[in-house]
Amino acid sequence: MKTIYLITAILLLSGNSVLAVDDDYYLACKKSRSASAEERKSSVLFLVKSLDEAASGLRGQLLGYLQDFAPADFDAESRAALVALLTKPNSPHYGKLVLLAGYLNIGRDELYRQYMTPELPVKRKWNLALALARTGDEKALNYCLEKVKKAPLDNQIVGYVLPDLLYTRQKAAVDYCVKLLYNDEKHCRSANPDSPEAIPCAYRIIELLSPLIIDFPVKVNPDIGLESDNYPETLQSVRDWLKAHPDYKIQNSHF
Repeated sequence: MKTIYLITAILLLSGNSVLAVDDDYYLACKKSRSASAEERKSSVLFLVKSLDEAASGLRGQLLGYLQDFAPADFDAESRAALVALLTKPNSPHYGKLVLLAGYLNIGRDELYRQYMTPELPVKRKWNLALALARTGDEKALNYCLEKVKKAPLDNQIVGYVLPDLLYTRQKAAVDYCVKLLYNDEKHCRSANPDSPEAIPCAYRIIELLSPLIIDFPVKVNPDIGLESDNYPETLQSVRDWLKAHPDYKIQNSHF
């Protein structure tokens, strides 16, 4: 298995056209339960060490792959290498690197130093705030919440901003999304491209919360989204469950 990991990683780095064919195989291999902890750590270290010299597009792809590993798969050497990369804010896909660091709870001092840099681009400051919030920084979390609360609830917010907010895995952030479940205004588009009718954004928010809240009453198909014979009834059941479980637990073991 270790040999397969390394060969695939080499293909990734080489830009070989085989990548398009082997991509699904690589992902399946990476997540295989048969891989030992040592093999996973070896694969992570190889990919982390490859980030510094990878071309821009490939670097983004490698960071995406690393997001799929568990924190336990990153050993001390991998973590130290990632922290060192944080000192290069002008490197390609720096935002992805920042979010990976927040997920792993590493490099907080460097993240904060970057966050306090004057006149940061808006997107960079947002990513740094998200990462710090993921590590438990209350001020960074409040910054994110204030930004989101000023925005009108619509398809863009639900599709792009709320997932960012939920990345923080902080109760206050999830509570805010739960609060939005009680908004019945139709400002979102259905996930079904054949349905032009606007729908309550609450249905889309259910899709975001389902994999995040432990024992959530509705399971969502990740490929299709929320499936229901009676959407208003499903929404009401979710609202009732959340009212009965205000101290719900949040899954924090994945990116």
